[in-house]
Amino acid sequence: MYNYLVEPFDYNDIVLDLHDISLLLTYERGITEPRFRHAKLREVATGLSDFQTIKLPDAPKPKWSEATIPRTGYVFVKPKQSLSKAESEELDLPSNMLLKPVSTSLQNLSSKQLETYYWQPRNHDGCYRTVRLFQHFMDLFPSEFTRIMVRAVANNKPRTYTTLASDRLIIEMKLRGPKSMNFTCALPEGRSYVTGSDEVSAHVVLAFPAPSDADDPQTILDLASLQFGDAGRGCKGRGLFVLEPVQQYKERLKNFADGNNFLEDKITQRITSTPDDDFLKNVANRAKERWEKRKTDFWCGHCGSPARNDPLLRCSKCQQAHYCNSEHQLAAWPFHKHFCVDPSAPKPQWV
Repeated sequence: MYNYLVEPFDYNDIVLDLHDISLLLTYERGITEPRFRHAKLREVATGLSDFQTIKLPDAPKPKWSEATIPRTGYVFVKPKQSLSKAESEELDLPSNMLLKPVSTSLQNLSSKQLETYYWQPRNHDGCYRTVRLFQHFMDLFPSEFTRIMVRAVANNKPRTYTTLASDRLIIEMKLRGPKSMNFTCALPEGRSYVTGSDEVSAHVVLAFPAPSDADDPQTILDLASLQFGDAGRGCKGRGLFVLEPVQQYKERLKNFADGNNFLEDKITQRITSTPDDDFLKNVANRAKERWEKRKTDFWCGHCGSPARNDPLLRCSKCQQAHYCNSEHQLAAWPFHKHFCVDPSAPKPQWV
């Protein structure tokens, strides 16, 4: 979607913008996530409050009731009867996530709160899923010709470089002493998902090597960071994933857990299959189709959504970034402002 000043490369290469493909992968994963397909949010319990609409099973109840760290609990309800064709094709979005009639406690949620409540349960055990999803996506491109353009913000300054897609790394780490707990129950089967109940948990991210003379040797992509709630939001606390230099990410980890062994544990280039590989491959294919139509079918620079009932807004300065609405444009601005270029400005020339 963008033209940026980066180091010269072979123009026969395929160049993928890491931020943009992350938007597409995030959106496409959320709209049909199997565990919460067609599920509607009925209740949220935060702080010391308990659930009002369910009685917790014995297994997670002691950990939930005895937790001394901030906690958030969700109750989702899935349809009990067969859906019509129109209902079955409806996508799962933050905007249609609430069970109707909407309970009084959920009636005044902001769009940012809805995003958090949408993504936090979906990112339970999401780190390995998202890394595997990225892997499936990259397998759709020729490894020897594909490069990644990395755009990130470091110390409030833009950082842009390209790297071979095949040079990316997977960093697996252990987080010790979680700083939050997330419990989700999906009815009517009563299946529950708990994040942050164990003293030590695994987390995995992607790393993209920077040029050898860079201050930060890598940029980290954490597509499941919102499992930690708003502490996992990207640039300036607004993004739906984290894309930032490694030193910045090391500081962020302090908001997830008391300690970690980041960059000291297992580093690999591929991970093995997951139980939902068929779903992830389908998501990867949809994202690739949208990427290939990027010159005509635009998407929101905050959430990755295509145009729906109304056309997307367009950035008035660069004319290249698009948004669902002014709120999403404002949310994306802390990142986009560093890469927003007036198309009438003189283009840089390579010497």
